[in-house]
Amino acid sequence: MSDENSLIASRWYVKEQWGWSYDSYISDEDALNYLKALLVCTKGDDIISEAEREYVIGFAACRELPLSVIEAAKAYDANEDIADIMSRSPIVQKAKKGMIYWAIKACSADSEYNNQEKAAVRKMSGLMGISEQIVEEIEAVIIEEKKLKDKRNALVYDGEVLWE
Repeated sequence: MSDENSLIASRWYVKEQWGWSYDSYISDEDALNYLKALLVCTKGDDIISEAEREYVIGFAACRELPLSVIEAAKAYDANEDIADIMSRSPIVQKAKKGMIYWAIKACSADSEYNNQEKAAVRKMSGLMGISEQIVEEIEAVIIEEKKLKDKRNALVYDGEVLWE
């Protein structure tokens, strides 16, 4: 896919998913810190599974992030304290609830959102001033989204990938 097609795909996805259009984007440094925060949460259980890292890298690619940022995220060991990442990145603070949403999605990418990952997400949410109730609501929305996606796929495509 060409860079132009990637840009079109990314902008279409954001508009379809969230209803947003935009002309500018966050800095590479803020973008990498955002990805690092996601990866630190996925490593709440001391392991970043292949599925979790692939989710974060896919997230980055869909957000038009440069290859240098994606490569840095691929190599990142996620041994930092989430508080350190947050202290140097205003975008992580500004995107509070979205950060929690995407962290839970990334942690769930390997079909397991375990207690250690939940604790990492809650540590981050606590540092951001997000209540336990909001975290639980976001978790519930993610569960409902999964059920709705499964229902839609079963109805529209009989639950199968058409080109396989």
